[in-house]
Amino acid sequence: MAQRQVRLMPAAVILFHEGSVLLNNGRPLWNPNVLNRPDVVLRALLPVADEAGGAGVYQVAVLDSLKPFPGIEPVGVRQFLLESGFDSFSVVGRASQLVNWYIMHRYCGACGHQTELVEAANRVSCTACGKEYYPRINPCIIVLITRGDKILLARSSRRGTDFYSCLAGFIEPGESAEQAVRREVFEEVGLQVTNIRYTGSQPWPFPSQLMLGFYADYLDGEINPDPEEIADADWYAVDQLPKVPSPRISIAGQLIETYVESALNNSAR
Repeated sequence: MAQRQVRLMPAAVILFHEGSVLLNNGRPLWNPNVLNRPDVVLRALLPVADEAGGAGVYQVAVLDSLKPFPGIEPVGVRQFLLESGFDSFSVVGRASQLVNWYIMHRYCGACGHQTELVEAANRVSCTACGKEYYPRINPCIIVLITRGDKILLARSSRRGTDFYSCLAGFIEPGESAEQAVRREVFEEVGLQVTNIRYTGSQPWPFPSQLMLGFYADYLDGEINPDPEEIADADWYAVDQLPKVPSPRISIAGQLIETYVESALNNSAR
């Protein structure tokens, strides 16, 4: 499958409608003139800076209604990730998070009145009480537990998938990321871990997570999956893995690939 590529244009526009990104002959970026079409009804226009901090500012258009026209292709954001890889997806993912934030903050949580988008800024302000709302992220941990040349992989009971992956969960109020690792591991599979070490992060716009990646060593306990969260969990030798996420897409795949490559290289010496 050919990967979809993102090349930023000056003042490019990304279109969203009913949870989908609208592709322009396979690409997510449009000339701003598309907003002048009579079949495009605009709800909001959000300014977004690229990850370089503003060198490539583009805009995200949230559409109220849309009539199909030549070249347009609605694609789910998750499907776009699967087809594009994360480097290209980061542009659309950042835009998607802002769209979700805007849609969820059209009314003030303090007084219930309508909010309005503050011009040239990613915040909304209540038209009655003046309270301001900024985009927020939800921090999560994701951890690969290691035990020599074996790693613990689990299959979710909620997603109906045959993929096995790392354990993950939200960080609770008042909790450090390391505390969240220990708690999530114990709650989901009944194990205790040690030597917790941070390795990297990844934004995950479903809808607004920031995944903090960790490795941890097995310390004690027997695998006892929580059936509400985990359908199956087991130790797997690094050369006998089940179906796992692609490192091109997710930090889970990157954690697994990095550890497996290191373990295999060490065993070959």
